[in-house]
Amino acid sequence: MFTRCTNPVAFFLLLSGYGLYASYKLGKRDSMRRIGKLYVHYWLTLLIFVPLGWWIRGSEVYPGSWKQILENVSGWYTGYNGEIWFLFPYMLLVLTSVQLFRWMDKVKLIPFFLLAGSLYFFTYVLVYFWGDSYLYTHQGVYILVLYFNLLFPFLLGGIMMKYNIVNKCKIKKEVALALIVLLMLIRMCIATSFFHVFFAAIFIILFMRVGRGKWLDCFLYEMGRRSTSMWFVHTYFCYYLFHDFIYNFKNPLLIFTVLLVFSYISALVIDYLNNKIQKLINLKS
Repeated sequence: MFTRCTNPVAFFLLLSGYGLYASYKLGKRDSMRRIGKLYVHYWLTLLIFVPLGWWIRGSEVYPGSWKQILENVSGWYTGYNGEIWFLFPYMLLVLTSVQLFRWMDKVKLIPFFLLAGSLYFFTYVLVYFWGDSYLYTHQGVYILVLYFNLLFPFLLGGIMMKYNIVNKCKIKKEVALALIVLLMLIRMCIATSFFHVFFAAIFIILFMRVGRGKWLDCFLYEMGRRSTSMWFVHTYFCYYLFHDFIYNFKNPLLIFTVLLVFSYISALVIDYLNNKIQKLINLKS
């Protein structure tokens, strides 16, 4: 039940919308450059883990057919690592972010929130009722549905930044901590994922009001720096390539710790190589 509190996609989209809206207001509107950097980062992980997958699981899975290669390289269908499923719709969000934020600035808050929320509800219903029977086998339609579904948490993050909601929340840290515990208990009792975006938004606001030790902020900062690489690789360890090794540790806390350590070490290597490649690309551009 605790895992209902830990779905990372809503957190990622809220924080991305928050950060990109802040960049937009500062005049930084280089969406193509951002996507280019993200895909170079992603391709680097494929260059490392696809040969490893070929060695462990065979050529039928890694790299598979030319169709599979093109789908995975583009992010259109991430069969090599299914947990990167929202890479392509996220790329579309970033590419259209300037237009989305311009629209957000022109429309009043309540009508805007209702329209974006209605799209979220409608696409959630589509996936819930017609995911297995249609959407999952028609990738183009599914990508379009995902784009409008992910639009709501992405823009909600932008709203949080636009109206400075985090800083306007003046709750005392003890109260904020108690509310976080209550919020998590409520989320654990709700099976549907529909409300998770609201949980994530409230959690972020409350968490920023909680007094944190310096060591925790340092740890979270470091995890944040490595988060993209860890997102790209962690399920290769826990599911696709090293499942038996990871889950052989039996204890859930130990399994999580081992997975975190291996993902972090891999992220250090990938980030080092990625920084070198990105600098080389910048020098040539």
